[in-house]
Amino acid sequence: MSDSPETLPEDAVPRSGALRALFEPLSAGDDHYDRPRDRPAMRLLPFAGVAAAIEFFDLSLTSRLHRAMPGGEMVEQLGTIVSLCANLLFVLLMALSAAMLLFANRRTPRIAMPLMVGYLSFAGMNLLINLTTLIAAPALSTQSQLGLTLDLGLAFISITLNFSLWYQLADAHLPGGAFDFEPNGHRPEEPPRWFDYFVLSFFTNSTFGPTLENTRTRPAKALMMVQTSIALVILVLLVARIIQAD
Repeated sequence: MSDSPETLPEDAVPRSGALRALFEPLSAGDDHYDRPRDRPAMRLLPFAGVAAAIEFFDLSLTSRLHRAMPGGEMVEQLGTIVSLCANLLFVLLMALSAAMLLFANRRTPRIAMPLMVGYLSFAGMNLLINLTTLIAAPALSTQSQLGLTLDLGLAFISITLNFSLWYQLADAHLPGGAFDFEPNGHRPEEPPRWFDYFVLSFFTNSTFGPTLENTRTRPAKALMMVQTSIALVILVLLVARIIQAD
């Protein structure tokens, strides 16, 4: 996913030096380990599209859990606060995306990076709260097998989407990158796209371990450990609850 060489119009960029720096194009990570940098910087518009899908599945799971839980639970209140923070950051990301489209600019500004990291962090916390509720809440023990299977599917998709963006961010902006992908058979010079990270996240979720891609850095390995742990716990405990359900 390579960015267009276009830049923000002069009248769309703040004149102040400090503010102007926030709207400079986001660059990829530094070169390390004698590997040529072939990963472009994260692009906001595709990120916002995937974030919209994360919002949809997270809100669907949250809504289902809230209907099954009695009101006033502390975990539910915490989840509401975290969800509101994630929604606020999502709105800011969409507003920035709309501004980029309005000014016909495809270069992601630096100000988008803290918004993207912050959104993924709060969306991940909201997902963990939902998963904890889904596993531990006694009120959900009366759910049907069909309902619990639907919840498991929503959780699986949410985890996969969330970590696909974490992997893409890590590969684009960690020094030395995060993963080594096999060259595309038709276009060997083409860098990986979001779908490649989605597939990486999907197989990490499904196989509970490393995939065919080589993991280059410790932060990337830590991300895969977190995803594998979450997926393993969710599958074992939720499948057990589905089997016990009427």
